[in-house]
Amino acid sequence: MKAVTFQGIKNVEVKDVPAPSIQKADDIIVRITNTAICGSDLHLIHDMVPNLHQDYIIGHEPMGIVEEVGPDVTKLKKGDKVVVPFNVSCGECWSQAWKYCGYFRL
Repeated sequence: MKAVTFQGIKNVEVKDVPAPSIQKADDIIVRITNTAICGSDLHLIHDMVPNLHQDYIIGHEPMGIVEEVGPDVTKLKKGDKVVVPFNVSCGECWSQAWKYCGYFRL
């Protein structure tokens, strides 16, 4: 698959990267159709994030189509269209408030 990757300060490149696979029972694989490059991504390429490794995949506000779901996923199915918000809570605690969650996950 193709991804925009960090190659160095002010240097990004579209590269072929390995396709993801289901690793955990609640994983979801989404075929990305669009994504935003936001201010956080710009911090990466302007050397404001220390120790960023070459080939780091940037872009974290995606939308796309569900391609595969793990066995514990019950609210989404293959073919569903999804938008992935930047900050999300894990959905496990009573408040489900993203700004208080210590277990962010996409």
